[in-house]
Amino acid sequence: MKQFNAHTLDDGWMLDVASGVAPRAVRVLAACQSALRADVYARYSAAETAFGALFESAPVAAVSSGALDAVMARIDEAPNAPFANAAAHDPVIPAALKCEIHRSVHKSWRRRIGGHSEIVLDSLCEEGVKARLLSIPPGKGAPEHGHAGEEITLVLSGSFNDGQARFERGDTCHAGPDLVHTPRVDSEETCICFAVELGDLKPTNTALSWANRVFGPIM
Repeated sequence: MKQFNAHTLDDGWMLDVASGVAPRAVRVLAACQSALRADVYARYSAAETAFGALFESAPVAAVSSGALDAVMARIDEAPNAPFANAAAHDPVIPAALKCEIHRSVHKSWRRRIGGHSEIVLDSLCEEGVKARLLSIPPGKGAPEHGHAGEEITLVLSGSFNDGQARFERGDTCHAGPDLVHTPRVDSEETCICFAVELGDLKPTNTALSWANRVFGPIM
């Protein structure tokens, strides 16, 4: 069993975020963690500066007549905007995530197996990518499970322990296909998390695994 990175996104994800090739959900998660942690903000800023220098040194190329309008539209919706406000007031839900909750169709909590509740952020979901806001009461968590792909979870309040490490506000838990864990809240307050899944969860319990296949994702 392997833990990729116990506290922040790894360098590969940071570079993908800085270059804009990461899924939008991951870019929003990165913006949120940058707003919560000065050290992460500094790392992303350095990566963006490096990519900016590369672009400046690239040969000049002709662009279409609508290129400027397309770029301005992307800037208006860019999740990286909160990076510039990292020193501002630090709410439980960072500004980048509040925007996505507002854009999502369903804004009410839905109870899931294990005692936690979720809001699926459909504005960030795309093929192969699921984004969720999770609310997990003290002592509750998810049943033991593995992953078909990567899962990145950012803690916004409270803390949890997955049997591998403990994660507090501002930390990311990065799980890959070779990690089986059992996240459980160990704080006295409700744990609020922002989770991005690049592949389905795989319960190790046979009954839960069967229900997952028959009824769709139940965790």
